[in-house]
Amino acid sequence: MTGSERLTATELHAAFRVAEQWLALNRDVLNAINVYPVPDGDTGTNMLLTLRASLAAAEQANEARVGPYMQALSRGALLGARGNSGVILSQILRGFAEELAEDETLDGPRLCAALDRASRVAYDAVSDPVEGTMLTAIRETAEATQALREPALTTVLDEAVRAVDASVERTPELLPLLREAGVVDAGAAGVAALLQGLRYGYRGEQLPDPPPVSAGTLVLDAVEHEGHGYCTEFVVLGTSLARDELERALMEAGGESVLVVGDVDALRVHVHMDDPGPALSAGAAAGALESVKVDNMQTQHEQWAASHDSAGAADAAADAPEYGLVVIAQGKGIAKALRDLGARVVVDGGPTANPSCEELLQAAHRAATRHVFLLPNDSNVILTGNLAVEAEPDFITLIPTASVAAAFSATIAFVPEGEPAEMARRMRDALAETHCVEVTRATRDTSVDGVAVRIGEAIVLVDGTLIASVAEPEEALLAGLAR
Repeated sequence: MTGSERLTATELHAAFRVAEQWLALNRDVLNAINVYPVPDGDTGTNMLLTLRASLAAAEQANEARVGPYMQALSRGALLGARGNSGVILSQILRGFAEELAEDETLDGPRLCAALDRASRVAYDAVSDPVEGTMLTAIRETAEATQALREPALTTVLDEAVRAVDASVERTPELLPLLREAGVVDAGAAGVAALLQGLRYGYRGEQLPDPPPVSAGTLVLDAVEHEGHGYCTEFVVLGTSLARDELERALMEAGGESVLVVGDVDALRVHVHMDDPGPALSAGAAAGALESVKVDNMQTQHEQWAASHDSAGAADAAADAPEYGLVVIAQGKGIAKALRDLGARVVVDGGPTANPSCEELLQAAHRAATRHVFLLPNDSNVILTGNLAVEAEPDFITLIPTASVAAAFSATIAFVPEGEPAEMARRMRDALAETHCVEVTRATRDTSVDGVAVRIGEAIVLVDGTLIASVAEPEEALLAGLAR
């Protein structure tokens, strides 16, 4: 992109795409230093996934003017926001959209005004704003650009990056938790990465190498954690939605880190609860629930802490090989066996064994530095795995395993040598030679694939196809092996 002093919607979108790439390159760094408000190592991932959701919505809208383009971008961010940092990012983009609603193009003075509105909207979204966070970063950036006498677009972007970098460096002075842990605020650094990326995109410059993944002198003892609870997120859709009433209901139910943002048609909710039930009930009472996501914060914290031993995150990253396997499987015995065979990370997937795309992306970046092979081991997870591949096609390859048996075959065939395409071919060849026999009890009378089944009988499936219904499991197993 050439450095004109006025951007069209198409040019602005191209700049945001570069910002997305730069945020992706910085994601692991942001995750490594994430200690506030909860040390769960996902700030970079949440901001990146939120930005990607917003860009996808903007592309689908295909608007030619900056105002409508920003409206689509903002709406996508609201519906796709992940985590505390993602919700606040959505409000920063909402501020941009509100200020630029009537604009055909974007120039320097209008960018100054948009930064100022973004700061005010973001602060208004948080019931108890804390300084030393991404709120501070966007406010101090806006204040710095307001002081410019000749706000050409180039000048505004240069000053915005200078100001946000300085603001990030000051975050430990404002938030004692950061100072004690020896890090800057991850959310503020994410805002800096976004603005840096926009400037790179506007100038048409090649992105530099990202900083090394390290938490520096991170002190784990200084990182407080509540030790339990659930990060609960969802979208409420309806008409005449009352943001204040829902926020009050969540706080009365014992919610912490409460964020309720949006408008009368859609509200995005983020809250920390000992029990997610009351939060979901409050949301359902207000309207229709969509995009429900519940994470166990204790589990997240333990995973984060495991990657931040006394040697720091740099050592943990250095231990990761170039190539790695991520396997979805439940059960300690199966997980241990797959690890013994070479799986770098085993993802449990929660009660339904269906992990989110975000969980898969996080696991991938823990597993390897150059390329990861993802084994879903369940037909229900293959679609989610494909979303992870779409998010990072040069980093993740899906091996379409639909069972644990297939996972064992593919894992045995995994040899981390050569090019990723060759490694993937060897694992797929192994799948072609693999058959899976499953035995269980029928839960109802039915007829499947021409086989009559009575409740309580032992049934056997070969490669997912029912072949027999008999009295005892041993008989069913023998029938499956014979096939």
